[in-house]
Amino acid sequence: MQTRFTPDGGTLSMSQPEPVTPTAIVWDLDGTLVESAPDLATALNTLLNEQGQHAHTVANVRPMIGGGVAKLIERGFRASGNPLDETAVEKLVPRFMEIYTACATDNTDLLPHARDVLNHFYLAGVKQGLCTNKPHSVTRLIVNALDIHGFFSSVIGGDSTPMRKPNPLPLLTCLEEMGARPEDALMVGDSGADVGAARAAGVPVILVPDGYTGVPAVSLGADFVVGNLAEIPELIKPLPPLRQTA
Repeated sequence: MQTRFTPDGGTLSMSQPEPVTPTAIVWDLDGTLVESAPDLATALNTLLNEQGQHAHTVANVRPMIGGGVAKLIERGFRASGNPLDETAVEKLVPRFMEIYTACATDNTDLLPHARDVLNHFYLAGVKQGLCTNKPHSVTRLIVNALDIHGFFSSVIGGDSTPMRKPNPLPLLTCLEEMGARPEDALMVGDSGADVGAARAAGVPVILVPDGYTGVPAVSLGADFVVGNLAEIPELIKPLPPLRQTA
């Protein structure tokens, strides 16, 4: 029996096979490894104010995140009472990226346990990649600023492939760059887009509970929902350690 862990410590039994011991883990970024909502809210609110619209609190912006920049702009303007069509949204993407690039690392930080968990799997010899709907350039900016770039052998952004999650192409491209097969991999994320991409790629998926979806993680159909990142090493047992600390 497979067990899904709930944030309050309860469990839900599921009649599905246990996921394989992974030799590769692909991580989502926003809401999974990093808290980026404050800087995304700053950029969105600056854009809204420039267009004569009212701003949103960080708490209200959190569930708007996911799906890429255009989706964030679309959701932000709709919530301000001024919905935009696709053409109008696309015209605002370059300006949003200009604003966001300038502030993307001001208040963005790693979530609790993120560095320790990444280091745990690095020392265990597990390949790690990053697959996010955030544009590649600003993704690189953030992982470099947080000094976690060395953990990843592949970084796929929302503009790295023609499709974004929940399409499986970004995840499959990340695995290909890592030299890993879907059947040997695991996805860790926070949203339905991560679940959708993983399911379509044939990859087991773990969700963290406090991401940017706005709905309970346990409702999204993942194989497991952990209480926090620190639980993942106990849940997923990698191969015996291949690296030693200095």
